[in-house]
Amino acid sequence: MARGTRIRLVLAFPLVAALILTGCGVLGSNGNGTVCPAPTLEPVAAPSAGGGSVTYGFLIDRAYTGDAKRSPSYPWPQLPKTALDTLATSLAKLELRPGDSVFGAWISHNSNDMREIFLPLTQVPKTATQELPAAPTQPKAPLNQLECNDYAAKVRAYNAAAKDWQAKVNEIQQRSADADAKAVAVFIDKTQTALRNASPVQDPAGTDIYGGLAVAGGVFKANPGKHKLVLFSDMTDTVGNPVRPDLAQSDVVVGLYHRDDPSDQGKGQKDWETTFRTLGAQTPVFLPWAATTPDKVAELLKGSGR
Repeated sequence: MARGTRIRLVLAFPLVAALILTGCGVLGSNGNGTVCPAPTLEPVAAPSAGGGSVTYGFLIDRAYTGDAKRSPSYPWPQLPKTALDTLATSLAKLELRPGDSVFGAWISHNSNDMREIFLPLTQVPKTATQELPAAPTQPKAPLNQLECNDYAAKVRAYNAAAKDWQAKVNEIQQRSADADAKAVAVFIDKTQTALRNASPVQDPAGTDIYGGLAVAGGVFKANPGKHKLVLFSDMTDTVGNPVRPDLAQSDVVVGLYHRDDPSDQGKGQKDWETTFRTLGAQTPVFLPWAATTPDKVAELLKGSGR
């Protein structure tokens, strides 16, 4: 009888050991080492950070005299007024965001005079942001099969909390987006009015393009972020201002005023390409007057990103 008892005990020890090992997840693990069938965790998406701000500068030549060398086909002030209207229309196509800024200045014989700024630097206002609720914490993976039921319950609770959190975040984001859109719309409306109401006074004394670039460079330096500059001029500098501003990787678009005889503009464009690179700007894009449309200007300004 004692011998039979010993045999049963000897047989029982491996079985107990197997049960213990199974409880620890050794015999119960699947091929990839997962203790429990993997439940699906509800994905959560935190708001992504937006791009940096953009400062747009507009320089419009009011020293264009309309003489025979230039364009009697466009009597004063048709060219600068068309430039203002082009910019006003382009503004609504730029996908402005809160934090973006706009300024405008005349090119004259004394362009770096502060009185030549017809549109002071104005920023799209930033709306108040609501703090987001803390995201739920994912449950820790189970260590063995004995914890599987508890883990599954925790996953269900987490998924419910994650759905609720995501709904709240989406609602906050939508309210913020609506407020931003309203702020941008109001800004565009006011700025368009200011552009269209600007009144260029003809300046026959000369054209100081470098002075205008110095104004733009100063504004850009004081406002970090992406810088984009639009000039409307035939790009004939007659003053020879020695100032050489730092345009710091600015994107440049030039709407070339129409000339009845544009034969000398080709070399001028090449010279200005070199000049802009020397000043630290990107290679400029020159648009013939007929191609200087609101859609094209907006396309070029948006094309280089934020």
